[in-house]
Amino acid sequence: MRRRGYIYMYVLLASAGCDYGFRPETLVENLRLIGINASPANVRPGESTQLTALILDPSRSMPSTVLWIGCEADPYNLNRSPCANPDVLTDSASLTGGTGTLPPGVSIIGFGPRATYSVPATLFDPLETNDPRRMSGTVGTVLAFAVAETVSPAAPPEELQALFERVQRKEVRSVLAIFRIQISESMVRNANPTVDSLVVGGEVWPRGARMLVREKEPVTLDLVAPDSSFEAYEVSTPEGIEQRTERILVAWYSTAGRFSEERTALREGVQTIFTAPGAGDEKDPVPEKRTGSLYTVLRDTRGAQAWKEWPFFVCDDAAPAPSVTSVDWPSDVMTPLVLHGTQLDSLVDVIVEGAALERPSFDSASGTFSGFLPSGVGVMPQSLTLHARNCAREIRGP
Repeated sequence: MRRRGYIYMYVLLASAGCDYGFRPETLVENLRLIGINASPANVRPGESTQLTALILDPSRSMPSTVLWIGCEADPYNLNRSPCANPDVLTDSASLTGGTGTLPPGVSIIGFGPRATYSVPATLFDPLETNDPRRMSGTVGTVLAFAVAETVSPAAPPEELQALFERVQRKEVRSVLAIFRIQISESMVRNANPTVDSLVVGGEVWPRGARMLVREKEPVTLDLVAPDSSFEAYEVSTPEGIEQRTERILVAWYSTAGRFSEERTALREGVQTIFTAPGAGDEKDPVPEKRTGSLYTVLRDTRGAQAWKEWPFFVCDDAAPAPSVTSVDWPSDVMTPLVLHGTQLDSLVDVIVEGAALERPSFDSASGTFSGFLPSGVGVMPQSLTLHARNCAREIRGP
């Protein structure tokens, strides 16, 4: 317990000083923690949920480190816990009581990209069996503290102390995120939202394919989600029980480029325009290798979260056009599809039945391009759509 309290004290000290200057909300350049997912999204007393963080840091090749801290829920839902008080969060003395140990109801629940939050079966024992708060529920609070260094869970206290002191001096980047988990005795479950596809300029983009954009080109983006993600639920109001349907809000992020709308809501008529990065733009240049990623973080009305990455490629008009002379169609899903021709290193993706070949690669020795059939696609010859580095999209027969 002493070592854990020691870690916790330095985490909170460090988190008080991690402002590294203004960055556009949607632009991911350095360490960012932009989403936390709980599966299941809500729990009952005696259950656990698995937590995962979406941690991004294009400035580093090594993984970042996350320390997860969980606070026990207040059965009365009066927001009474060390994790619920912003003043306490930045005051290590209040948290530790000057003893170097964790305060009651606080524990380290994970070290790394995942953690487990467990709810005691006795959480609502202080309430009467017919108390409506058992059904309306309360929240469990989790703190995720990410540091832009790779740290071993077995690191000695001296190493951790030195790390968090560097964080406090702003020599190492850090991010502190707060996430709340819904807890009740209700049998109604809230599912995490899902998304089926990305819509680019009114066209459903092929599954698994990199989005093609030209430098400084504005394109309209939207998402398609299944009806099951818009769940019906009940809310208790002074007038009685009210039936509602979830809204799904989307936060947009990217490693390059700009968005006209940082936040949108699905099926509400508001789309976002993504303007691709461009050469000569010092604030938003074309990225190295001309590649980047969009990220969409979905959050429903009741707090469930999910996300998805959408890679993109900034087209190069000077790239040569690929030419396919023949295709070796596989006899089974374990064998790759192989394209023969010229300038095939200019291919970005090969689309079969609305999805990109998986694990695509160009073999410079043979000059061939290959990849495996996407899931759900049969081995009978189909037409192919070729996506090229110069933004050309060509349909080729079997």
